[in-house]
Formats: sequence, C-alpha cells, structure tokens
Amino acid sequence: MYFCYSPGIEIGWRLKCEAWGNGFATEGAKACLKYGIERLEFNKVYSFTSKINVQSENVMKKIGMVKVMEFEHPNIIEGCSLREHVLYSIDSSS
Repeated sequence: MYFCYSPGIEIGWRLKCEAWGNGFATEGAKACLKYGIERLEFNKVYSFTSKINVQSENVMKKIGMVKVMEFEHPNIIEGCSLREHVLYSIDSSS
C-alpha cells in the first residue's frame, strides 16, 4: 500500500554516525517542530522512515508524533529491507 500525504510538511533528520545516540536528532526535531507550528502555523507535520530504522522511529515518538500507518515505499525495489516504511504525524492541537 502506498500513502500519499501531499501536500504536506515533512520533518526529517540526517546525522553522521558519530553524532548518533546523543539526543541531537530529538533536540533539533523538537525545536524545528515548535517553530513550524508556532511561527509558521503548520497544522500537521509528517515524518516517515524505513521500519528497520528504529532510532528515527523513536525520535518521532519522543517528539510527540503518532503512528499513522505502515506502507511499502514505491520507489524502493521489492525484496529490499528498506522498502517497508512507517508514517507518523502530529497536528498543532497535540
């Protein structure tokens, strides 16, 4: 199943390996999310990652996002371990 949330605002993070596990992704995501909701007046923000990327999924949970669904990413070939994804969201009332 493929889910298209466009138009939508996505939050994401990418850190070098040496920075993993220090809370930088969570801290930065919280700040960006707060700015997006309070200053830019975003009503809803999404984030998605491969199911095997448990660390990023944990960041989504820590910043208050709720799991919406699981889906197979259409741009990743069948059989690849990165194909199965999770989608999370948060809205301004959360």
